[in-house]
Amino acid sequence: MELKKLAVQAAEQYAHILNIEAVMLVGSVSRDWQDEFSDIELLIFWRQAPSDEERQQIIRQLGGELLEFHPYEEEEWAETYTVDGVKLEISSFLTETIRQTIHQVTRELDVDPDKQCIVAAVQYGIPLYGDAAIEQLKKQVEHYPLELQEAGINYYSDFGSRWNNREALVHRKDWLMFYKVVVSVQTNIMGLLFGLNRQFIPHPAFKWQRSLEKSSG
Repeated sequence: MELKKLAVQAAEQYAHILNIEAVMLVGSVSRDWQDEFSDIELLIFWRQAPSDEERQQIIRQLGGELLEFHPYEEEEWAETYTVDGVKLEISSFLTETIRQTIHQVTRELDVDPDKQCIVAAVQYGIPLYGDAAIEQLKKQVEHYPLELQEAGINYYSDFGSRWNNREALVHRKDWLMFYKVVVSVQTNIMGLLFGLNRQFIPHPAFKWQRSLEKSSG
């Protein structure tokens, strides 16, 4: 089944729950980066904390098969299920939490990639329900603050003390430690590039690198 079509069908079921303020399609499908391995990622905006029954109700109505069902953790509820062989990844937040996260990133200059990921999702996501609420949030993330660029560059420019000791790691053939250092530095370089290009980080592990290169090139 075409992924966007299934996402719309899922959103129609979520819209029946009064506690849900909005539904947004995010991830690779929302940016037309999907491939044969892609799944559907939905961001659900709740007015109040959802009950387990509310979260499971939609899965039953869609005829879904539950794979993972996580409790409230780090201000998020998350579950994964399949419908007609297609995997749906659901991230649920209170709408107020989304507002606070946007404020923390755009006003308080928080460079945390997990928070920037939420902001990037709002910026590029496709509204499927609750357009007015989503458009209001989108207006707050239209522009990447210059001050956030400076904060990001300062943060990601610090490669850590182990980078200065890389020659010793190679000489001692401490390969696992060396590779960890290299990955850490590469991660920081990615953070620097996003800051220099004034782009919110779309994934905490910098997923979709090839697609991001094309979109910024």
